Amino acid sequence: MPAPIAAKPILIRHAEKVLRGDGDAVVGSDIDILIKDGRISAIGSSLDAPAGTQIIEGRNRLAAPGLVNAHWHSPMSFLTGTADRMNHKVLMWDNQVGTANRSQEEVYLSAVLGCLQMLKSGTTGVLDHFPEQRFALQDVATVVRAFRDCGMRAAVGLRIFDGEYSDIMPPANRITPALKRALETGNSLAPRPLQETLDIVDEAIRTLDKTEGRIRIFPAPSNPVRCSDALLVASEKIAQRYDTGVHCHMLETQTQATLARQLYGRDMVEHMQAIGAFSDRWSCAHCNWLSDTDIAIMAEVGAVVVLNPESNLKIGSGVPPIPKLIAAGVTCALGTDGAISNDNLILQDAMQLAAIVHRPLEQDRNRWVTVGDVIAMATTGGGKAIREPDIGRIVPGAKADIVLYDLNDFAWVPLNDPAQQWVFSDRGQSVRTVIVDGRLVVDQGRSLFIDEDAIVAEAKDVLAHIRERNAGVRAIAEAVAAVE
Repeated sequence: MPAPIAAKPILIRHAEKVLRGDGDAVVGSDIDILIKDGRISAIGSSLDAPAGTQIIEGRNRLAAPGLVNAHWHSPMSFLTGTADRMNHKVLMWDNQVGTANRSQEEVYLSAVLGCLQMLKSGTTGVLDHFPEQRFALQDVATVVRAFRDCGMRAAVGLRIFDGEYSDIMPPANRITPALKRALETGNSLAPRPLQETLDIVDEAIRTLDKTEGRIRIFPAPSNPVRCSDALLVASEKIAQRYDTGVHCHMLETQTQATLARQLYGRDMVEHMQAIGAFSDRWSCAHCNWLSDTDIAIMAEVGAVVVLNPESNLKIGSGVPPIPKLIAAGVTCALGTDGAISNDNLILQDAMQLAAIVHRPLEQDRNRWVTVGDVIAMATTGGGKAIREPDIGRIVPGAKADIVLYDLNDFAWVPLNDPAQQWVFSDRGQSVRTVIVDGRLVVDQGRSLFIDEDAIVAEAKDVLAHIRERNAGVRAIAEAVAAVE
């Protein structure tokens, strides 16, 4: 697998404030940060710079850890502004029309488009639940190349399933002859044999995991109710064998919670633990409909809940029990989900919503989520989700994923409480400098590795071409929408 590219030392000189990142702790002012060999070597005043060090001016800058978007779908990058007032079932099929049967150029372009938005708004790490349908090894190699070229830290969670997407089908009494015919000819979500699926996951991990030392490959069941017990257990065993994580959607909708009880006679997480398919390697997106038993098990094993409050609110799928999760000691991370159900990849939006979405229904302010809680979710919590325990903090020894924000931007003027303003005021627009794994990747708000103008020009017309070739999938989407 490709080796990391060596980076010369960097010294951030005279940062006005430093947000440490595992909570709301602020260090300041006039702070130097020395980076060597991809890690933070020292923090202090008037640090000596080794020969050949690149100096970055930190005056009027806030230094903060790079954010981690722990649940995203790169194939959806073209779908901004395409799906409002759709329920989960209709949205999922409409998504297929815009993501199925893509060329390698389209796979690459959609990933790069998303990476640029994330990097330029302060997100340096991501977990990409990829793709939306069955895939080949070439597809995985292409999306890995996109992350490598952008300079981003990433985990590619290979979205696998060997069962039907029963949770996004209408009830049996509403399945029309037109929908049956469309499914017979255009179903982009038809499963393939279990062993074939496991073989491609194994090959992808063997050949692509740890690319440049910062891109991981995970098995990532689409959703447990779409997977056999054998696939869930195999995912855990693969993760153990290669020391990777496992990612999945979990109880995003009430329908999924109902299906789990019908299938297993018990709650979803309870079932996964019983069959030996659940551990601290798992990160689970959404988790809106966890039972108290589910929450207790997640806390016991150390699994990560990845909250996606903006996406969940837009499609009306539910509100996660965030105060309960925190009270139980469950590690939480944050995600944007894909562009079809969110329309932006600004993780600060998820930070703000995670802090406030529960407040109208929670009378005890002592149980309200704090700014420190959500900062930890967006930094060290995300780091745990992507199996990177050394990111998310600005402390000596941590991996150097650091973002500099311009304190002259309106979001920070006047500078009253940097932690609160990071969560509630800034929306990534003040990002000027981004360092990932000790390498400068964004300078003065522009990518150093990607021709942004060329990417924008290419992306403008690509969705229409994808949709044109997916008439069969569109027939399913229209038939589902007609009865939902």
